[in-house]
Amino acid sequence: MKTTIFALALAGVAGMTACQENEYGVVDLTPNPDNTRVEGVYTYNHPCAMFSQADFDRVKKSLDDGTAPEVVKKEFENLKNSSYASKLYSPSPTVEIVRGDPKNSIEGKENYANVMRDAAAAYQQALLWKLTGDDGYAESSVNIMNAWADKCVRITAADQNFNLAAGAQGYTFANAAEILRNYSGWAAEDFNDFKKWMVDVFSTCNKDFMTRHAGTPNEHYWSNWDLVAMSSYLAIGILCEDNDMVNYVVNYFYFGVGNGCIDNLIRGYHADPLGSGETIGQNQESGRDQGHACMSAAVAANLAQMAYTLYTFNPEIPKLDFFAAKDNALMKMGEYVALTNLRDGDDIRNASGVWLVGADKIPFSEFRYCMDGAHANQSHATIHTKFADDDRRGGLRPGWEIYYNHYAKVKNLSAGFKYAKMAADKIRPEGAAGEGDNAHNYGSNSGAFDQLGWGTLMLYRE
Repeated sequence: MKTTIFALALAGVAGMTACQENEYGVVDLTPNPDNTRVEGVYTYNHPCAMFSQADFDRVKKSLDDGTAPEVVKKEFENLKNSSYASKLYSPSPTVEIVRGDPKNSIEGKENYANVMRDAAAAYQQALLWKLTGDDGYAESSVNIMNAWADKCVRITAADQNFNLAAGAQGYTFANAAEILRNYSGWAAEDFNDFKKWMVDVFSTCNKDFMTRHAGTPNEHYWSNWDLVAMSSYLAIGILCEDNDMVNYVVNYFYFGVGNGCIDNLIRGYHADPLGSGETIGQNQESGRDQGHACMSAAVAANLAQMAYTLYTFNPEIPKLDFFAAKDNALMKMGEYVALTNLRDGDDIRNASGVWLVGADKIPFSEFRYCMDGAHANQSHATIHTKFADDDRRGGLRPGWEIYYNHYAKVKNLSAGFKYAKMAADKIRPEGAAGEGDNAHNYGSNSGAFDQLGWGTLMLYRE
């Protein structure tokens, strides 16, 4: 279905632009303006979250006619062999989603593993339906989503961790539904019930978190908390064709008070210590630990990819191009995280070899985390003065295909993505949670489900 709505042009956006034309159409290379809030009315040419119909058509054709690159074919096989891709998959919905109850004080106890697995299954099978035309995958995915919408009424916890489930599983479910919205077997009443469930259960949590940050100072929560909430709120906004929701995320990305705002997400710009000439952007979590720094970079990539897909149908709203914001700031951040987490070995798990750059050579701007606000509990307040060289360093997550293919292929830039390319090359095919035994397995804990994955399949071009 295509809903055509005229888009409002941004006030004050005029002048000459630098554009180039390639297989993606005319690509605007002009850094987008920073000083105007967006009040857009959007064209929603579904699907238009992570991927467009053109993306699915391109990939399916290449798989069907055998012209797909070998790594794309490999990732397609990995997807079909995923433990979550069975058409006989049985969902496990619960009345409450509980994430954040280490003492099991809530009746029903912590159970969010059910929703993270089921959301991943719904998304993976939605992809397979689009790429195979097998309605069995669509039926299974719809069954998962209907089961959750029928039974689940809230997300809760004894602490604030429920917001992470509302974010990560929110945007996973919303993207699955966006892909399947035109499946003729999904009854209109059920689809509308699912959208209402996403709004009532997930987006209300997302919005409340971004607005209040659980009653704490705005800088209290790490960037990944904001980023999953922003991703969920944007994906649900697209799913529901809610202009206010989309505008909220766009404006939050540029002007927000939390650490998902681009100016807070990047805490300093530095010269590449290896002398490439690149500028690299320090991630807000890089002084914390590398698992969360990689998560932050990966979710930011997913967020930007969704916004960019919508931008392709709304080019008169340049702020939707998060990738281009502030002179390609996300590219610079991706480079910092990739460089500081890469080894020179050739194994797909990035577990062998020596670090490309030693921790003592990594440039770092001091970051005062939770030191300057009136916090109820400052037990975790700290001053980060150096890069965190911890035991989670090197755990590259899915997302590098997004960075590399966007800047190198879509934007056709000649430089600036050296280390994102190295990361993408190393872990390709990148996969996601629930892969087969011979694939790059990201594990079974929550960290494996924070990002959508399968970027090699959907985005890679030789």
